Amino acid sequence: MVSVGETSRSLKERLKEHEANTRHHRSKPVAEHFNSREHSVEDMGVCVLQTFRDNSDYYRKITELNWIHILKTEAPNGINTKAVSDLVWQVYPDPHDNDTD
Repeated sequence: MVSVGETSRSLKERLKEHEANTRHHRSKPVAEHFNSREHSVEDMGVCVLQTFRDNSDYYRKITELNWIHILKTEAPNGINTKAVSDLVWQVYPDPHDNDTD
C-alpha cells in the first residue's frame, strides 16, 4: 500500500510521527493501515519523490496532488484518504469565501 504526503518539517520528524501514531493506535490513515493488517512499524518504508528549495505550502500541495494522481494512492487503491477535491481547495481556495456581501 502506498501513501503520498507532503511536509514542511524534516522527513525524520514526519516518520517519527507516523511511527508514534501507529504505536499508540491513533486514528490516522497510516497508523490504521499498519494496525489493521499483519504489519508493524518495522514494515514502513519511505521514498522521497521530490524536494524543493522553496518550501511554500502552495508548491508542496500542488506536488502532492500530482503524485497522488500519478501513483493512484487515493483509497481504496492506496492509503491517502483525503479526497483530491479537498486538497484542491487547500491549494485553490474559493474566491467567494472572503466576500463580505
